[in-house]
Amino acid sequence: MTTQKHALMRRILEQLPPEERYSFSEKQIEALHQSALSLPKANHAINIRWSVPFPSKGFYLVFFAGKERRSSQRLLSDGDFKLLPRFIIILTTLLGCTLISSLVYSQRILATAKQRSAFSLEDSSDTVHPTVVPFKYDQEQCETSFREWKDGQCIDYEHDHTF
Repeated sequence: MTTQKHALMRRILEQLPPEERYSFSEKQIEALHQSALSLPKANHAINIRWSVPFPSKGFYLVFFAGKERRSSQRLLSDGDFKLLPRFIIILTTLLGCTLISSLVYSQRILATAKQRSAFSLEDSSDTVHPTVVPFKYDQEQCETSFREWKDGQCIDYEHDHTF
């Protein structure tokens, strides 16, 4: 086996000092490679990988989520416990800001809609919408109900068009 065939082994060997790197025989490198291939792969409940192409170079985004398997000693040594409260505070703050912004925006939309509906009602009350009253057949009946008799019809000038 040559090191050119196995990129993983090549990367591992490149990290070693030159005197150590050349002390491995081909058989030892093959055994290391087989050992690395037999390691269990981490299966995550959520494993999302996005690759975003760009004109010169692309970039990628990886998101993993799953059950925490590290011991509490390792988490403390890695400093992950120190980041968790900060992460929760930042996430809660962002969620709160989003909620407040949504409420303010929805209230603004409702206020604008109410203004528009009030404005349209105000405009309609200023305009005249005359209509013919169908149940008044003579001038006397029409004029006693404070309407106007015109061309053989009883006209109501105070008619509400939304009625």
